[in-house]
Amino acid sequence: MPTLIMRRGPRAGAVYELNHDVVNIGRGSKNDIIIDDNDVSREHCRLLRVVDHYQLEDLKSTNGTFVNGQRVTQSRDLHSGELIELGEMITLEYQQEAAEQKVAPIPSHDPTKVVPINPSDDYALVVEVGPNPRRIYTLASENVTLGRDLSNDIVIQDPEVSRWHLQLLRGPDGYALKDLGSTNGTVLNGMRLIDSRPLKVFDTIELGTAVRLHYIYDTDDARRRLLNEDDAASEAGSDGAQAKRDTKEVLQLRFSSKRKTSRLGTGLIRGSLVDHIFVAYAREDWETVVAPMTIALQDAGMEIWVDQYLVQGGEDWKAAVEQALHECWLMILLISPEALESRYVRLAYRYFINREKPVIPLQYKPSESMPTELTSIESLPFDIANARHSYQRLIHAILEKRPS
Repeated sequence: MPTLIMRRGPRAGAVYELNHDVVNIGRGSKNDIIIDDNDVSREHCRLLRVVDHYQLEDLKSTNGTFVNGQRVTQSRDLHSGELIELGEMITLEYQQEAAEQKVAPIPSHDPTKVVPINPSDDYALVVEVGPNPRRIYTLASENVTLGRDLSNDIVIQDPEVSRWHLQLLRGPDGYALKDLGSTNGTVLNGMRLIDSRPLKVFDTIELGTAVRLHYIYDTDDARRRLLNEDDAASEAGSDGAQAKRDTKEVLQLRFSSKRKTSRLGTGLIRGSLVDHIFVAYAREDWETVVAPMTIALQDAGMEIWVDQYLVQGGEDWKAAVEQALHECWLMILLISPEALESRYVRLAYRYFINREKPVIPLQYKPSESMPTELTSIESLPFDIANARHSYQRLIHAILEKRPS
């Protein structure tokens, strides 16, 4: 029997059996599945049985219905393992057969604190390129989701990572990898992932062009090697021939601090950035505020240009910045002492001001001595305690400046 499992929401872990031809979901008391949350409309969405599976349709809900991060605008078939979001706060997993309900309720998110399935045969993902290089994520559940939404088991905050990007399903011989309809795709060993594929130790997984991971055995010895902690001691302390082989191969991983060029960087056709927004910022502020801000703007349907994945001062960077300065129609200037001290940032916002192109300063870390050319431009405050509200105000300010 098909089921829905609440992964995030007021009854996390609850299992709803789907035994009617029509199943209505919403906040109202007349629904078959009642979810008491303000993000859920009174009549939010509906499941319709089609032979042996269900189709999903949105009922003109206020906050929308999403499947694997994609908004539902018309009736669509559901497949086992797909993730349904109601607004931003509710996540349900669709399972075609009750036998597939082997997934424990999602706990409060802490990717470093997990319970192993089998201590003698654990696996992990290691970040080679992306936020937090060398971060090790133990894979300890039968079903692991990865994306930039905070309810994922593994959260990677990067604009090229979809809200729900991929899924790892545990089998007798390890994990299989499945893309969840991500915008920028999942690449396994250089080949774009089309369907579910079993993973082999030391496989390489790429998310878009900005994040690269490795699939490894998760042993204490491998962790010490990867973190450069007490190499000699770890070699001496390997338990068994397999662990020694694991460690030897893990040592072959070469961690690079240089990101690959983003799809937002070079190689763009002339005129392709005319609808984009130029974001000027200090790279020290990327992970704390710029990356989540970029994600919020992209989720609102806006095209963003950043230079994060280019080496500042290089030829690729110069060509990309020149095109972006010329073609982007608006600039968001993230104000912080580091940004205002950056020569590159100063050159960028002066270019926009001198050509009377709109600039929106966002006061992340207000400076006591603002440059003269910025004092006459209305700026927006940034509330660290309520970043979401700040992004909403920024989106509204951008829409007001958009040419009619």
